[in-house]
Amino acid sequence: MSAFSARVRDDQGLTLVELLVATVLVGVLGAIVTTAVLISNKQVRTSSDEAVGLADTRIVVERLGRDIRASRGVDAGATSGNLVLWIDQNSDYVRNATSQPDEIVTWSVVSSGSGQYNTLRSTAGGTVQLQSRTLVSGLAFCYLTKPSDLASDCLPTPLSAANAAATRLVRVTLNYDSALKYGSDDRINTFTERIRNVS
Repeated sequence: MSAFSARVRDDQGLTLVELLVATVLVGVLGAIVTTAVLISNKQVRTSSDEAVGLADTRIVVERLGRDIRASRGVDAGATSGNLVLWIDQNSDYVRNATSQPDEIVTWSVVSSGSGQYNTLRSTAGGTVQLQSRTLVSGLAFCYLTKPSDLASDCLPTPLSAANAAATRLVRVTLNYDSALKYGSDDRINTFTERIRNVS
């Protein structure tokens, strides 16, 4: 056998079996890389969702908690979705929405049209501030006369004048998720604040 004929046999190319094995190996490696990228992407979305939702919730909890603690009372007519507080900022014990409109503060939720709600803080003077954008089912207020963990102890809403005067605590439930259907599941945050300046 000559050197030329030996070289020709070695350069005949790939067999069908070798081609199939190479294709399967490339497919398996591609599937592994694709799966890793998808898992990583989902983890990044979930982390981002958690961070944005917690940031919005922290802002609402801090600001709303401060308003409830500083208030002198809850207005009659307050509902589970609309909280109206009187915050006597100048300590003159005069509640007048006309002469002191910034002392009447309303917390409410408004649908953003995307399945989420915006949390708004407004005053009788017309100042409206957007507090958060990531609430799913909104903000729920429960009015209590004494500390309790029971939902049945909530005063009926809208509050009557007598129940508004008797309210000493407000339990707030926030349901939030910043990236609907793409990140983490809905989260619920509940806290109770005492009205400290009740006259």
